[in-house]
Parts: sequence; structure tokens; C-alpha cells
Amino acid sequence: MKKTLFTLTILLLFSCGKKQEYSPEIEAKAGKIVDSIMASNQQKANLDTKESFLDKELTKNSPVQVLKYRFVEKEYSTYKDVALTYKNVSDKTISAIRFEWYGENSFGEPADMGVSTGTGGGFTDDALKPGKTDSGQWDILSRDGKKLIGARAYEVVFEDGTKWKLNNN
Repeated sequence: MKKTLFTLTILLLFSCGKKQEYSPEIEAKAGKIVDSIMASNQQKANLDTKESFLDKELTKNSPVQVLKYRFVEKEYSTYKDVALTYKNVSDKTISAIRFEWYGENSFGEPADMGVSTGTGGGFTDDALKPGKTDSGQWDILSRDGKKLIGARAYEVVFEDGTKWKLNNN
């Protein structure tokens, strides 16, 4: 993948504007761009692990605290959904929240989360005043979810237009 990104970057650099000849400076710049993209992808991959959902340090500055998370069985079905209870611990009104969670099946393996395995997510755009608690349920249709290991807010938009993101702590 790194080689493909590098090649695409070089092609973009050479195809924009006037024709340029090869130079070590351009190759070095392209290499830095590719390294930056790879580091960003690795950081996101590190946030999708079971261990990251157990690490409370990641969410210590979060404006939203997830108080309760669990699988809930759908009525008249063997599928399961995710229910969360969460609180606005900031001093600003929240306009929208994006959540993510990690779950396992009975064998301790990453659970089916509908469209992915192990991790899933959902959002709400219901306003939440400072200090208030709310809850929600997301239809993920998990076939084998047994236990949610953790859940957290990873992006929050405030009423004043500012944003908070998990990886920007």
C-alpha cells in the first residue's frame, strides 16, 4: 500500500502544472506525504483495538462520558443492538455526537457488528445540555454479540460550531 500511495503522489506532483523532471527533493516531499498518511492510518488502526477501548486515558478529556453500554436483544429476533447511556460533562450544549464501540462473542473473539467485526458505531444529533444525561439504541443486527468491552464518543459538535475529536486530545 505504501508503494501505491508513493507512486500516486509522484504522479500527482508531476501531472500538476508544467512538466517537471525528477528531483530528489520532490521524491523526499512525496515520501513525507506517504509517511504522514501511513502514520495517520496506523493511529486510526490503533484506536480500533480492544485495548484502546479499555484505556480510560484516551477519553479523559472527552466532553461526553459513556455511563452504560450493552447489547440488547431485538424483540422477536435473535439479533442484538447496542444501547448507550451517556452524559454531557462539558460546559457547552452539544449538537451532535459520534459514538464507537467494541464487542466480543462468546468465544472472546471480535463480534459481528452488522457491517464490521469487533467495532461498530452510531451517532445522535439530539441536543444535549451541559450536565444532562441521555440514552439511545442503535440497530446493528449483531448475530453473535455477547459482551460490549467499551464504548466512547469519538467526535462531538457543539452548538457554537466547535468540534472535539478523540485523536486530537
